[in-house]
This record gives sequence, structure tokens and C-alpha cells, in this order.
Amino acid sequence: MEYNKLVEKTNSIITWLDVNDAGSLDIVLRGMITSAQVEGQTEKQYEQFWASIRSLCQTLPNSPIRKGTQPSLPTQVQAVVDSVVNRVVNAFVGIGEQDLMIDTIMPMRNTSGEKFADIQTLAEYFGKRVRRLLTDSYKNKLWNGELTDDNITGLTLPVKEDSE
Repeated sequence: MEYNKLVEKTNSIITWLDVNDAGSLDIVLRGMITSAQVEGQTEKQYEQFWASIRSLCQTLPNSPIRKGTQPSLPTQVQAVVDSVVNRVVNAFVGIGEQDLMIDTIMPMRNTSGEKFADIQTLAEYFGKRVRRLLTDSYKNKLWNGELTDDNITGLTLPVKEDSE
């Protein structure tokens, strides 16, 4: 792997780490990235560092490394979206009275009448809705892609006018 490509990929992980909670892996990943970004190593060494970093990131529940098509959002905005989605999912999973919540909040998930199997499924559903909302809002210039000082999005949706 070329040095410039490694730096680009690892810098995006650092950006992600700045706004997402990676627990104890934060320090490990930052240390590996610092070691990997030392100039003058061979392409094989850069590839080995990247393989190790990628492997560690795969152990995270919300990995900064995307498979397939790359996101259309800038790295910093994508990191903020990931952070918000993860917080929303964790908030739903942490709700008390989980059986009651599954039974009463959106009891019918779709036209087939299928219910949410458990609180994790409900949480992931809302996480996907939040991801779509933030991505669309950023693309439509309704959100700047940053968190406020209160650590929320500050998203303001346009008000629909009444038709008379």
C-alpha cells in the first residue's frame, strides 16, 4: 500500500474516533495509526499496518471502515452521523419495560403484520431512520453535519405551510 493512501485511510479513522466511542480500542487504534504513518517504511509494512487496523476496527459495533460503496458524505459528517445513530440505538436498547415498548411502539412494522422481534431490532430500525434523516438533511443543506455544544444535531426541519 502506498504511504499517501494509508495516511488518507487512517486520517479518516482518526476523524471517526474523535466523535465516536471506541472504548479501550481508541488508544490502541490511535497508537497503531501513529506507528503506521511513519514515512520511510515499505509498502508491505504499510499494508500490514492497515490490515491490523482494519481487523481491530471490525471488532467495533459501529466500524469506521465501510464495505462496498463509500459514503457520499464527507468523512467528518459521516463520523458525526455514525455517532448519533449509535447513541440512538443505545438509547432504545437501554429503555426499561422493553416488552411493553415492543408491544406498543409501532406494533406493526410493515403491511405483513410482522412485529419487532426484540428491543435490538426496534433500536436498529430507529437507528436506520435517523441515519437516513441526517444524510438527507445534510444533502439538502438543512443540517451542517456538526453537533451543537449540547452534543445534539440542532437539526431544524422546514415547516410545512398550510394550503388554504
